[in-house]
Amino acid sequence: MDIRVLRYCEAVARLGNITRAAAELHVAQPALSVAIRKLEEELGVTLFTRTRNRPVSLTPEGELLMRRAARLFHEYDSARRELADAIGLRTGTVRVGMPPMYGIGYFPSLMKAFHAAHPGITVTALEGSAGEIKGLLEDGKVDLAILEERRVQKGWAHATLDEEEVVLCVRADHPLAKKTQVADRDLDDLPMILFEGSFLQRNVLEQRCQKAGVKFRMVMQSNYVPMVHQAVVDGLGAATLLRSIVTADERLAALSFEPRERFRFDLCWLDEHYLSKANEAFMNFAIAHRRSTAAAVVQE
Repeated sequence: MDIRVLRYCEAVARLGNITRAAAELHVAQPALSVAIRKLEEELGVTLFTRTRNRPVSLTPEGELLMRRAARLFHEYDSARRELADAIGLRTGTVRVGMPPMYGIGYFPSLMKAFHAAHPGITVTALEGSAGEIKGLLEDGKVDLAILEERRVQKGWAHATLDEEEVVLCVRADHPLAKKTQVADRDLDDLPMILFEGSFLQRNVLEQRCQKAGVKFRMVMQSNYVPMVHQAVVDGLGAATLLRSIVTADERLAALSFEPRERFRFDLCWLDEHYLSKANEAFMNFAIAHRRSTAAAVVQE
């Protein structure tokens, strides 16, 4: 049994389509189909149901094999990372998941500094909602996760990276733009551009309004930060964004909530999962980078 063919099966099962799996894997479709057929012959079972005009799906035998294969992939990848560690930090890989807001506001500058210190380490950054990032970390599809502290699971190892104020963002010519703070009553019937329901910003806003007995007016929702940002610029409505994103754009105004809303972002990992030297290097660098940046701000 070839682990390469097992990865072929995983891609087909995940995508439900042999053509898309072949494109993702950069393998010719006929070669992929032949490899899977040979594995089925070797095992003496049918792994996939193949019905014209319907997605390819796993048979019960295929599901059993993929459950076992997931463990094999994890052990295989861990072994490769451990062997790479024996060579040193000349090369390595880091997989980190994070919310889109952090990805735009903070991660690029952190990545630039880390790459300068460790040019041989490749970093894969994945964005998603808190629930999606949690799942990726628990399934071993990312090694590290950056999450707001309220989203960190009990028992996870974690360290603080950044803290940032969440503000109401409006266009510079909006009637509220003359204020520096916004009361909850100002949100009543306010046209809002919201992140979809799994985002913490949305949850915090809805809790504030429910407690104050006011109701905003949703005109659009999205999980794409640049789209929300541009919609505010276009005057479609107000949104909740990190202050650093808003102040970087002179077309926008940032209003603090009363009381202020602050998000603390933690770097998380699972102690039971193997962390490579590359991951340890990234963790230590990110924490030290945060401290040095904070010290520079205080000196200013």
